[in-house]
Amino acid sequence: MRRDLHIKVILLAFAFALMISCSPKTHYKTLSFFFDGVPNPYKADSIARADSIRMAGSKETKTIRVVKSEYIFHPPYQEKECANCHNQGQMGKLLEPLPGLCYQCHESFGDQYQVLHGPVDAGFCTQCHNPHMSKNKFLLIRTGQNLCLNCHLSKDVFKNEAHSDIEDADCTECHNPHGGEDRFILN
Repeated sequence: MRRDLHIKVILLAFAFALMISCSPKTHYKTLSFFFDGVPNPYKADSIARADSIRMAGSKETKTIRVVKSEYIFHPPYQEKECANCHNQGQMGKLLEPLPGLCYQCHESFGDQYQVLHGPVDAGFCTQCHNPHMSKNKFLLIRTGQNLCLNCHLSKDVFKNEAHSDIEDADCTECHNPHGGEDRFILN
């Protein structure tokens, strides 16, 4: 019975290894199932180039296809420095909770502003920013009013007299998205 278990584990490991190394398409499908932001090597508007990578704990260098796209990448993600943020031994679990992890590289907004925007104060950086890549500057998950109106109800925002004629203006033209000196976090 124990031998059967060993055989099943070995077969499962072999099947998994085949799935990962079989072809770039299979490799992409497998990785993107487990991880966010894996670049699609078959995207039509992408430019591919050869690059080399050395996996953690390995002396072997492997040449891979790297995709350049219209995305903006977070530098550690782009440089394949996953271990700067993720524990490699625990399936990519973060090394530290947010915002502490972000503040290892980025300056704490609590030191800059008297009043912090709710998500910033709560440490929910990923409420507005994608930690790997985005098509939007500052790695934003949305742009313009769509970013703010994802949390703030438009009926409440637009009933305010100060907002009566803003039309489709970007909220950050008047408000600092991270904090300010008053509760309206005005620039």
